[in-house]
Amino acid sequence: MSKLVKLMGILDVAEYLGISRQYVDRLARSGRLKYQKTSGGTIFFHSDVAAFKRKRLRQAKVDPRVRLRK
Repeated sequence: MSKLVKLMGILDVAEYLGISRQYVDRLARSGRLKYQKTSGGTIFFHSDVAAFKRKRLRQAKVDPRVRLRK
């Protein structure tokens, strides 16, 4: 049986991470967030976005400048 892969567009990623579309684009172009260019636009694998979010939250927990909302 084949495994389905969830794909996300830029707006989906922005909403999931709670950031702007422009910042998602900047993260992708800088190489901090993996993406794939297609004829229809830019797509992201959900697993890559979720891994980025986990890494970002881990870094925020140890950075004294960041105050996370409960």
